Amino acid sequence: MNLRSTLIAGALLAVSAVTAFPVQASPTAAALEPRSLQHAQTIRAKLDARYRVLPGRGLVVTEATSTGVVESFGLLTPDLLDARVLPADKGIWYAICAVRATCPYPVRRFARPAADLVPRRLALELALHTFLETSADVVAVSLPTPRFIAFVVARQELAREVDMPTLAKALGGDPSRALPPSLAQVVDRVTRSRVFLAMGLEPTLSGRDSWVGVPRWSTVTSRAGSPVMHR
Repeated sequence: MNLRSTLIAGALLAVSAVTAFPVQASPTAAALEPRSLQHAQTIRAKLDARYRVLPGRGLVVTEATSTGVVESFGLLTPDLLDARVLPADKGIWYAICAVRATCPYPVRRFARPAADLVPRRLALELALHTFLETSADVVAVSLPTPRFIAFVVARQELAREVDMPTLAKALGGDPSRALPPSLAQVVDRVTRSRVFLAMGLEPTLSGRDSWVGVPRWSTVTSRAGSPVMHR
């Protein structure tokens, strides 16, 4: 299944309590350089080789392609009251799946919960290497979850939050070994706020589409006082 088909499938199957909103056209962005897309395939292969051999819980990176099939990513804020738009013309899309599973929407025995740190660690590594080694400005990574969920991050915001070369080196060890608690906390903090449940595709004023996502962990509380979570 190609990226466009995957996004359309997500638009048909995603269910959310949040009402969709009109998405403005994103600012004009330069197209992704062909050599960046080619190198993304190399990044995919290198990380795939490290993670697919995890004992009993191997992960594979099944796709590395341009996000340019959509115009932008429309991402709701944690309070669900506003949204920000990331241009998608200069981005890379990766897909993570469990070994022997079919994605997207793996069967439950192969699916991983969004809270699982290992797939999010892999997604963060893909983003770090992509920003350090290519000209891409945004990276989106679908996770091996029962519903269509993706990690979405922009180069500038990640560079402001972490030292990318240092973090990439720190995460470059054997993924079968547990991370030191301090490093695991960094991965959790950086990724958790950037994991989004697909709401679907929304048309923009330019006539193209925006991939709209709602935070997997929002700050909205239920009547019982607990955060709203989209499983």
